[in-house]
Amino acid sequence: MPGMGEAPAVTGLRAIGRGVDRPEHVLVAADGRVFASDKASAVAELVDDNSVRHLGRAGGEPNGIALDRNGHFLIANFGAGVLQDLDPATGQIAWILKGDLDGHPLKWLNFVCVDSAGALWCSVSTTTDDLLDTIAHGTADGFIFRVAPDRQTAQVVAEKVNFPNCMALDRAETYLYVVRTVAADVVRFPIQGETLGPPERFGPPLGQRRPDEYGPDAGRFLADPEVGRRWGMADGCAFDAEGNLWVTLVLANRVVAIRPDGSTAVILDDPAGALVQGPTSVAWGGPDMRDIYIGSIQTPYVLKGRSSVPGLPMVHQR
Repeated sequence: MPGMGEAPAVTGLRAIGRGVDRPEHVLVAADGRVFASDKASAVAELVDDNSVRHLGRAGGEPNGIALDRNGHFLIANFGAGVLQDLDPATGQIAWILKGDLDGHPLKWLNFVCVDSAGALWCSVSTTTDDLLDTIAHGTADGFIFRVAPDRQTAQVVAEKVNFPNCMALDRAETYLYVVRTVAADVVRFPIQGETLGPPERFGPPLGQRRPDEYGPDAGRFLADPEVGRRWGMADGCAFDAEGNLWVTLVLANRVVAIRPDGSTAVILDDPAGALVQGPTSVAWGGPDMRDIYIGSIQTPYVLKGRSSVPGLPMVHQR
């Protein structure tokens, strides 16, 4: 079985939803419909291989998206610093939080996920205005906040996190797993009621960046594709039903899985980006939860294939 040491596998990848703009994050609704964040609107339904249906108009760069228990989309709007609520029936967008939270700027709000109680866990990658400077120096000034289920209160639950990006909850919601993009690794925080305990690394580093590649000259190194592939830059994550955490490496065009014991397996590796180009998210759906979707910030479509293991159903799919 794949969960007993054999690496998960993906086959039959092909492009769907051509015309979507910057589909950084993909999710599959309980009824099987597939959606992606869409810079041209807010969220796009991927109707078939060559058509999409646009929902709302968010502005900015819709990044991480989620579905709440009311069937509304939640949008972490990257660069705009606003957590948005999209009613898919009307296309109307309201804001849940914007600007700052207790003096913490929300400009680089990256991701939002929903737990079984209806609380929202959100990541902000950096508190500085200059995103590239944070990446260049590896500054650990990101944070995570929680919005209560009634959405009347929000609180910062983790500070000084190194560029937090995508997040995932395990089946029992014991930990919040957080991808740290610049560090190219994953840490997990124990969930302690309405807050988080101290983090621990989960699995090994997934990229390699030399100490001399930090600082004002980092852009020169990053301009070299070979260096970028070595850095990896972890981005998206999602659990399969076997407890493997799949992680995308956006600069390496690679998808790996961190097994429950912390060991890793390479699932997809496409150095030239011939098919897997700038992968930023993974999602599962279909009647057997083995249809797999891979989002990207570089392609005007999403990849769809078949997974050897089913995905772990997310809260909105249960």
